[in-house]
Amino acid sequence: MDVAVVIPVGSVDAVLAKQLSRVLAQTNVPLNEPVPLNEPVPLREVVLSVNSAQAAVVNDVRSVLESCGDSRVRIVDSSGRKGAAHARNVGAAATSCSVIAFCDADDLVHAGWLSALITGLGTFDAVSGDVIDVFSDDRMRRWYPSTTSGELNRFLGKPYLLTGNLAIRREAFDAVSGFDETLTRCEDIAISWSLLGAGYSIGHAAGAVIDYRHRDGVLAMLRQHYSYGRGMSEVLRLFGTPAADGRMVSSPLGILRPNGQLTPGWSVASALRRGAIAAGRLRGLVR
Repeated sequence: MDVAVVIPVGSVDAVLAKQLSRVLAQTNVPLNEPVPLNEPVPLREVVLSVNSAQAAVVNDVRSVLESCGDSRVRIVDSSGRKGAAHARNVGAAATSCSVIAFCDADDLVHAGWLSALITGLGTFDAVSGDVIDVFSDDRMRRWYPSTTSGELNRFLGKPYLLTGNLAIRREAFDAVSGFDETLTRCEDIAISWSLLGAGYSIGHAAGAVIDYRHRDGVLAMLRQHYSYGRGMSEVLRLFGTPAADGRMVSSPLGILRPNGQLTPGWSVASALRRGAIAAGRLRGLVR
């Protein structure tokens, strides 16, 4: 057993070098198999999947690679199709490791992150951990619901993994053909429901923690959540809408069913955010 960490990179800021340093510092990665392994599972490689053809971005990633001075890190080109789903798929295809972990270039993993994910794979085929929401302005906390709550997130009652804090056995990843690159967003929900439909198990990995940096400003939030709304409708068109008994049913109006996530308090921005999601979901329904 060995592990590769795939990091999709669309642009570069100062956080990438720090994130890479934290990933490379992950040690003592066990695997809780029915018969315990005698040796920790090695972090074999870190793949930076560059989803941009801009020379400045490519050069910045190369500079980060040279600065880290670790032979386990390499770069692959995923600029052929825009999107994090494509970048993750290209990164996964570039490694032969039996376990693939994913994190994002603009977040920060905590100590023990990879160890907790791999321990979770002793029970499940794919696992996701917890997120600490990080805001540049603390007033923004009232705009968003908490990203995680100590268990797997749910969309309309059905659980799903987070792509920015994820580990999966290669067998399971290949069986569902990786991430769906046709979706506007919400490929995390799609791969999770594909795994469940194919008979694989997904679960929560306690102790696998990342800092998730939210985007600054109302307009950036609205654009992001409008895209989420479109992605939600696209996922429901593919899979159907979860019913109370766990079945998936086809219902056009079910595409608009609210998810019911609550924010810490009411604000104009939080109302606008929910409106952006609703508008995106309505566009998806119309399509």
